[in-house]
Amino acid sequence: SDTEFWDKMQAEWEEMARRNWISENQEAPGQVTISTIEKGYYFHTDNPFKDWPGAFEEGLKKMKEGDLPLTILYLEAAILQEPNDAEAWQFLGITQAENENEQAAIVALQR
Repeated sequence: SDTEFWDKMQAEWEEMARRNWISENQEAPGQVTISTIEKGYYFHTDNPFKDWPGAFEEGLKKMKEGDLPLTILYLEAAILQEPNDAEAWQFLGITQAENENEQAAIVALQR
């Protein structure tokens, strides 16, 4: 039935989402944590902006332009450069929420 199908799809979606979050002793390809403090948020390892000077400001610019994927990359780069930047974490959380990635948004906003 349709209900069973959608229930199964929901269960599979939740399992896939769960697998994207790395536990303390695991690593997932394409993602990396920067320390145990940031455990739970997984950064793009292939981020071309990770060493970009002014990544935070560029992220805010891209946010105003509505480019969510680039905003996320720039904000992640800014956080990799300055892990204790609360404002960057806040904007990253907001952007992840707007990008409908609620798990990443929650982790970033908690940080």
